[in-house]
Amino acid sequence: MSSRFDAARSRVDATVGAVTRLTGLPPVVVGVAVVTVLSLSLRLAALGNRVAHFDEGRVAYWIVRYAETGEFHYRYIIHGPLVQHVNRLVFQTVGRSDVTMRAVTATFGGLLPASVLLVRRRLRPVETVLAAGFLAVNPVLVYYSRFFRSSILVAGFMLVSLFCLVRAFDDSRPVFLHGAAVAAALGFGAKENAVVYLLCYAGAGALLLDYHLLNPPTAATGTDVVRDRLARLRATVTGSTGRRRVGYWTGHAAVAAGLVGLVTLFLFAPRDPNGLGLWSSLADPSRLPTLVDTTVADIRRGMEYWFGHSASTKCNKDNLIAGYVCFLERTLGVLWRFALPLVGAAVVGFLAERYATARPRPLVMLASYWGFVSVLGYPLGTDIFGAWITVNALVPLAIPAAVGLGVVVRWGVGREWGGKRQETTPLRAAVVAFVAVLLIAQTATAVGTGVYTNPTADSNELVQYAQPTDDFRPAIRDLSAVAPATDGTDVLFYGSELVVDGAGGGPIPVCTVMVRTLPLHWYVQVAGATGDCARNTTALDEAVAAGPPPVVVVHEDRAGRVADRLPGYESSTYRLRTVGRPVTFFVDPDAVGNATRTDRVPPS
Repeated sequence: MSSRFDAARSRVDATVGAVTRLTGLPPVVVGVAVVTVLSLSLRLAALGNRVAHFDEGRVAYWIVRYAETGEFHYRYIIHGPLVQHVNRLVFQTVGRSDVTMRAVTATFGGLLPASVLLVRRRLRPVETVLAAGFLAVNPVLVYYSRFFRSSILVAGFMLVSLFCLVRAFDDSRPVFLHGAAVAAALGFGAKENAVVYLLCYAGAGALLLDYHLLNPPTAATGTDVVRDRLARLRATVTGSTGRRRVGYWTGHAAVAAGLVGLVTLFLFAPRDPNGLGLWSSLADPSRLPTLVDTTVADIRRGMEYWFGHSASTKCNKDNLIAGYVCFLERTLGVLWRFALPLVGAAVVGFLAERYATARPRPLVMLASYWGFVSVLGYPLGTDIFGAWITVNALVPLAIPAAVGLGVVVRWGVGREWGGKRQETTPLRAAVVAFVAVLLIAQTATAVGTGVYTNPTADSNELVQYAQPTDDFRPAIRDLSAVAPATDGTDVLFYGSELVVDGAGGGPIPVCTVMVRTLPLHWYVQVAGATGDCARNTTALDEAVAAGPPPVVVVHEDRAGRVADRLPGYESSTYRLRTVGRPVTFFVDPDAVGNATRTDRVPPS
């Protein structure tokens, strides 16, 4: 029986060799490429199926306004400006839709597994492919790559930044140092909590240094290590070659710091066609100091806002500890339901690397510390719970998870581990096969139900409460049909639940209560419709008398009194949250029919 497994292993080795000869690429590169194609497929398939979340609609709405007016200011309430600049170009190039809104984050999340190749010399080949696999198929990472939110962007850019630093150290090539600087700046431009990542790196680095000094590889004590390093540094600095090398890397470090500053300024600086803006300041350099001061002040206000909110109570609890425990329980629930294979393998990988390896690899240990502290820390640092906070932990934990699963794989197939060649046995092969089937089945089920078949239900722990449960886009399609054929108001919002006090006749969202009507603002923009408001029945009657708008949106509680004023209209009720916020759309079928027929008949 054992010979059969040895023969199977030989066939696998022969296949790997054939792939290497055919492509001219190392097998690990081919493996990661295949995983990356799978990753992109999972994220881009049926990308527009889910109706937009509150946050998606809010950010997309302001991007449309930016594209139409050319005016931009850093709005910290919608997080970093990176997606606003990128999606502005996307909308202007290929149009506005739920698919184009999410395309950038989906593509970035799909390509993220390929970043592991930057550190493939720090990992075994099987670990490299497995790390890419965890980044590719974890349900949480798939769901939030298909979500127009910056969580996957900040985690991904900061991971790439770390990988570039490792590669710069390994190869002594400044290009990777510059890449790390640009990636870190883009991470900060994606979301403000990039600063927390730097703190995680510093804390994990301190733990690695402590371990190195406690277990010095080339000296008797940690003190000897420090003394030896200082002596070598003095010798380097005093020599002409050493001075040139120090100057060389100091210069590149200054360039890297400059890149961080320039990218940050480019992303956060205001654009105002009629006032202070980036392009006008470049045309008139005397305005640059004012531009920098304004940008720094805007960033400071954003950081104060977000880090100030991190100390707020959670879960409506009366103290910080009770609120933290509540958020931590929810976090662990998400990990149990949607990331058990990854987290479980990460625990195995950390223990194996820390206690069963003569020299634990710094990258594996740093990623472990970073990931596990994020599991415990982010429930404390967030003010509103969403499963997206687990992204910050799952991305780094993919590294120790790959190590843990790699231990099982090598044990099963008889590869080298622990300095000994192990024999393949039917029992070991069966155990590996069982583990593989279990992980694949659990992941496939979680991806299928959590991402594709059940992406808006309140029972799905990946779904944040500001996600509309119901898909109201049939009413939006009717609005899109009538908007080009209507000279006046296309959609009227009615009632004090949806309309601000004292407003009316202004462009959306000026006349609406934005926090109660999102993500409708985005869809009104997609439809190219003109919006108006009526706060009370008097204003409603006046609007109807002037010419009934083809679409009217009201809170469900007011649907009865509106129906009497709009005879012949068809109504449909939808929830704008997983639970609650029901609104009723009244649509004039005659207006829709006329608009559709007009579209079909060519002009004479």
